[in-house]
Amino acid sequence: MKRYIYILAMAFGMMSCIQDDYLVDGGVSSQEIGTDTYTFLQSHPQLDTLALLIERAGLIDDVNGETTLFAPNNLSIQRYVDEVLAEMREVDPEAEYTVNDIPTDTLEKYMGGYIFPGKITRDDMTLEGDILTAINGEQRRISLEPRDEEPYEDKLSSFPEYVFYTYKKGDEWDEWNRIVDDELIRVRSSNLLSTNGVIHALQGNHILFDYEGN
Repeated sequence: MKRYIYILAMAFGMMSCIQDDYLVDGGVSSQEIGTDTYTFLQSHPQLDTLALLIERAGLIDDVNGETTLFAPNNLSIQRYVDEVLAEMREVDPEAEYTVNDIPTDTLEKYMGGYIFPGKITRDDMTLEGDILTAINGEQRRISLEPRDEEPYEDKLSSFPEYVFYTYKKGDEWDEWNRIVDDELIRVRSSNLLSTNGVIHALQGNHILFDYEGN
């Protein structure tokens, strides 16, 4: 009987830990990964394609510097490839397009939009967000915002906080609490601490480069 109670207690304890991690932002809030950023990307089955694109863009030294990477995963990259291929097949139904066909100059121009100078963790973020400049000169709003979403809206006195990586869509930035045009991309797992910097992994519903087609 005591053994049964102990097993139940362990099970509930493990569930609580999992829920606590989820409530942070859908991922573990602080995790030292024990390698440099690029090595981590290479070894991760959801980020290894990103590693290849970073290499082709000539950005290995940048991601392995004292920087913060907002990492699009393999699904985001495949979404981009699918969008480009769909456009090509409107002209040529036999057209083919793969990750390897993404032009190097496109990667050199846009991949830097995911890399920011310095180590940016959740502790550095605010509700209103800060407009930060990536190493390619593009700007993003980076924020930490609560969301009252299922299954928690009727069960919690305070809501999970998520990191957002936001694109400006109009001539001016939308007000942080009144988004009309800007594109918010939620971070799936934040505060992954490499030996050189910080990684925040984006949700897979993001399309690489926020591509919208022609």
